[in-house]
Amino acid sequence: MFVEQEENHPLMLKDVQFESLSSDEGADKFIAELEACYAAFVQDRLIQEEQITIIESVMLQDVISVSHLCGMDRGKLQLLALSLQRLLEPLNPRLIYYYQMDVEGQWRFICGVRGNEWGPVSLHTDEDFKEAGEVWSRSQVFVRGVVDEWAIPKLIIENRNYLWDENTERAERFVAETFGLANIHLFGAPARDAHLNRAFLGHASALTNLKDAIGPKSSVLKF
Repeated sequence: MFVEQEENHPLMLKDVQFESLSSDEGADKFIAELEACYAAFVQDRLIQEEQITIIESVMLQDVISVSHLCGMDRGKLQLLALSLQRLLEPLNPRLIYYYQMDVEGQWRFICGVRGNEWGPVSLHTDEDFKEAGEVWSRSQVFVRGVVDEWAIPKLIIENRNYLWDENTERAERFVAETFGLANIHLFGAPARDAHLNRAFLGHASALTNLKDAIGPKSSVLKF
């Protein structure tokens, strides 16, 4: 299981100069290093005993979306997305993808949980949130196009009203149907704050139940 904020994440490059991604030289260097990173990761996972690999957010959000935000040439970015998809094929990937219908509202929700400053984020005024919503809406549209064209089993959840119980049930049905299971409960008993558990922790915590239920199938679940 590899969560987004994990230290020494095997799919996250270190010391990336994101401002360089808008140049051909910077983009080409980033793409070559990332493709090598993904290729090594897949080969490592294929020889491990773990039957299920969960990758949270890092490909679609931390690579594709961020590269879009940083001005990478759209043609190069499209080819990068296709390349990463092909590299992941040996792991028989499945995808659960959340599409935020109100991006500005999502930023306000996240900052209400994490605070107004964390990592690279610093959002305080209405204008800050409005600008973040506009910028991330454009990158999300690009990512959604990548998701729509990715020919793998996938579930797209268009989040409007934070219906976490309903969304959880949909995710559970998708996993059960995808792996031919009669029933599966991914998330177990809710934490004290079930709302936040479902929003940020629930998907990653599904690993134990999945490993017990699915058996010897090598797969990637991306949330």
